Amino acid sequence: MTHVDSDALVLRHVRQGDTSRVVTLLVRDGGKIAVLAKGSRRPGSRFGAGLDLFCLTRVRYRVRPNRDLLFLDDCELKRNFDDLSRDVMGYAAAGTCAELVDRSVPAGAASAEIFDLLLETFTVLAETAPLPEGEGPRAAALSVVFQLRLMDVLGIAPELTGCVSCGAADLAGSCSLSPRRGGLLCRRCRASEGGRRIDPATVELLRAGLFGEISGVMTAPRPPTRAAILESRGALDALLEYHHHGRPSGFRSRHFLDDLWKQRS
Repeated sequence: MTHVDSDALVLRHVRQGDTSRVVTLLVRDGGKIAVLAKGSRRPGSRFGAGLDLFCLTRVRYRVRPNRDLLFLDDCELKRNFDDLSRDVMGYAAAGTCAELVDRSVPAGAASAEIFDLLLETFTVLAETAPLPEGEGPRAAALSVVFQLRLMDVLGIAPELTGCVSCGAADLAGSCSLSPRRGGLLCRRCRASEGGRRIDPATVELLRAGLFGEISGVMTAPRPPTRAAILESRGALDALLEYHHHGRPSGFRSRHFLDDLWKQRS
């Protein structure tokens, strides 16, 4: 039996019996894992607030050969992102990002880059909360940027610098994003290759998200349009599904985010 100490982000937890939880963590040095936190639902549990959703915590857990479920021995809260509670759209966007990791990243697949990406996203959402009235779309846009950056780490981000078929850099006017070809197609190649048609504003959002600062959509003079956000998300979802990384359109967190967005439109 081996003990591991590492920083972790809490992605999800479910009840286990009357007093415990099974907690899904993204561990910086160990990838995505599930741990049994015995007694964590009891009043005065030694785990305290260290297992709250999205929090950054220092964990100590036991690794046992040929066992999928690990045992959590201890945790120490490092940051709880309480600011997210002041912005329901930001909280919903954080949930969408956490579920993307939970559904897309294989268990045990260690990636400090994914950990740092998710931590940076939670930090940006918390530091900009609460968003002013009418600025909620920025949180939804950030979840799209996170999805794109996660796909980049997974090696399945689309080619966005030019036409993936003929190499043309000028994509003015109508173009498309082809899951099969893995990137943008110019108008001419779209006619023969097909793909999902996207507008120039969508291409601009995707390029800014992949090549710019992750906080860019939160600080830009104007938030992206609803059409560009939804079109970007749909194109990325099609790529994820093509590569068998889940079906984000069915995520509960995504539905919650969209319901909030509709209520505030």
